[in-house]
Amino acid sequence: MSSEEVVHQWQYRGRTITFSWAGDAEVVPARAYALAFTAEGKMLLVGGAPGDSGCWLPGGGIESGETPEAALVRELAEEAAAKVHEMERLGVQRVDDPASGREYQVFYWCRVTLADEFVPQHEVRLRHLVAPEAFLDTLFWGRDDPKAAVLLQRALEIERQATSRNMR
Repeated sequence: MSSEEVVHQWQYRGRTITFSWAGDAEVVPARAYALAFTAEGKMLLVGGAPGDSGCWLPGGGIESGETPEAALVRELAEEAAAKVHEMERLGVQRVDDPASGREYQVFYWCRVTLADEFVPQHEVRLRHLVAPEAFLDTLFWGRDDPKAAVLLQRALEIERQATSRNMR
């Protein structure tokens, strides 16, 4: 699939932000996000920011000197009290925003466990576990952006492989 095939534009605060799938491109990302699965096969989403009723992927900014993988481990712990056990890169997207310029975001499949106690930090107030079949309907941009289906398909393929490895 070429990047031209998966492009989404979002109208936000009077500007048009363009998201273009870049697949396996080698870039320096500014942000990292997870399609995170529990051992029970549920997918983790987060939400609850004031004034925002949507659910989104856990993840966020990569700090100076931090690898994308280390950033994602930190973000999952901060946002969802989740510990990462396995991780595999799904791909990247380019984001073109007239207000902030261009950046790249990287996505990973992760296998996580959740701490029993969840103490909200920062903007995240809730963690949601959903079945893969409900993922596209629960993720706030899941049905609007074709990239969500691409990411879900790639993540489910890795999840099936990881599940069969762990059952041996």
